[in-house]
Amino acid sequence: MNKRFLLFCATAWTAAAILILGQDSVALEALSGVMVLAGFDLLRP
Repeated sequence: MNKRFLLFCATAWTAAAILILGQDSVALEALSGVMVLAGFDLLRP
């Protein structure tokens, strides 16, 4: 598999874990969103 795709999957799963463990914390929801956007940035050529 492509290394970038694996890194994107890792950031997406980490963001999901932050959402689950954050327990409705607004700061952690924002951090999760930043991580997902960073993951999308990894997919750009």
